[in-house]
Amino acid sequence: MRLSLILILIATLSIAIQAYESSGGGNYGSDYGGYKDTVPEQIHIAFGEKLGDVTVTWATRKVSTSKVYYGKDRKKMDDNEGGDCKKWELGNAMGLQYIHKVKLTGLDPNSTYHYYVESTGAVSNVFTFTTMPAGNDWSPRLIVYGDMGRHGGEPTLNSLISQVRSGYPNAIIHAGDFAYDLDSDGGVNGDAYMNRIQPIAGNMPYMTCIGNHEDNYAFSNYINRFFMPGDSQNMWYSWNMGPIHFVAYSTEVYFTDSLIYTKERQIEWLQDDLTKANKNRDEQPWIIAYGHRPMYCSNADGDDCTKNTSLVRAGLEDLFFEQGIDLIIEAHEHSYERLWPVFNETVTQFNYSNPLAPVHIISGAAGCNEQDGYCINPIYRSLGEWSAFRSSGVTTYGYGKLVVYNSTHLHWQELQTLEEDKILDEIWIVQDRHGPFAPLE
Repeated sequence: MRLSLILILIATLSIAIQAYESSGGGNYGSDYGGYKDTVPEQIHIAFGEKLGDVTVTWATRKVSTSKVYYGKDRKKMDDNEGGDCKKWELGNAMGLQYIHKVKLTGLDPNSTYHYYVESTGAVSNVFTFTTMPAGNDWSPRLIVYGDMGRHGGEPTLNSLISQVRSGYPNAIIHAGDFAYDLDSDGGVNGDAYMNRIQPIAGNMPYMTCIGNHEDNYAFSNYINRFFMPGDSQNMWYSWNMGPIHFVAYSTEVYFTDSLIYTKERQIEWLQDDLTKANKNRDEQPWIIAYGHRPMYCSNADGDDCTKNTSLVRAGLEDLFFEQGIDLIIEAHEHSYERLWPVFNETVTQFNYSNPLAPVHIISGAAGCNEQDGYCINPIYRSLGEWSAFRSSGVTTYGYGKLVVYNSTHLHWQELQTLEEDKILDEIWIVQDRHGPFAPLE
């Protein structure tokens, strides 16, 4: 009886370890035959500049080689690519200071690849991702949220891991505010957060934008931990996915004194990018923008989005209207709010059939860890007729699911992770007149 019990315990432990490792939750061996200081951690991926490009990023304690082995057959990952390893200390005095970046290029579209990373003899677990299909005749599925902490985000993280394991999303968008904060405890908190999201971010492109909690040390933790497309060090960039042109932008240019990442530089870039995107709307009819701080909100906290003199709105709303942005995804407020199509505080209609102005959705309730794990910014009432739906209760914790079915139909759901992923809200946006919006009378 005792031997049988021991065997059952061993078998259970073995299954648990296999499940943990297969999820990407841990890396091989804590000391790994003398390679303790080069064991890869914090592995995550992002889309690159072109279809078939994926960037793999990880960290080690000491300088080491950077190599990714990959292939379509999990048992035969013969292809390999080398990359860069650089030291980074600013805002990261106690964290892992060697960041590795490898670019995989020319991958086949709509194909599943397996990969592992190697740093001077120490190798990671095997991760798996699928490249996006070519063209625009398919329906991208994304998970979208903002404001997820190392501790407070646990309920959402568990649900996200399940979503990634099921193969549901094609990508994840995190609209700012990571870990609370990435630089806390000399960078150790950021390391722990990056390891916690490894089961999702190592197997699914993890696309980001900067939030206010990344402002410290001249944005160094955000700049060095992530590698997005473009040449602006993740501050603003764009990428295409099927019928969508995505635009990531910084709201922090209106609240910081950076001499490099200025609002003037961003506006110039946005103007150029969106002008080109409008000329290409036959291919990517939907333009979806995501940034951290909202332009409008009904929260009772006095934030920028509650004010008629909102800096973000003053800086971006005219441009986004003129360029015909279909959907603006925001976060920052630890709540959920959906707006009617609106411009300059004027609601153009109380439906989503051929909107005459951008639609805003605020999904910032992934779960921060301010105030002992509770991070709800209360909403007591609507601050304008533009507010179509809002929720700030304790059970609001969750994230959005975005599906663009075709050139005319977009579906959004907000899920509650504390309620077993119950649907909190959902809408269809139907738009068959994509393009710059006409001036309101």
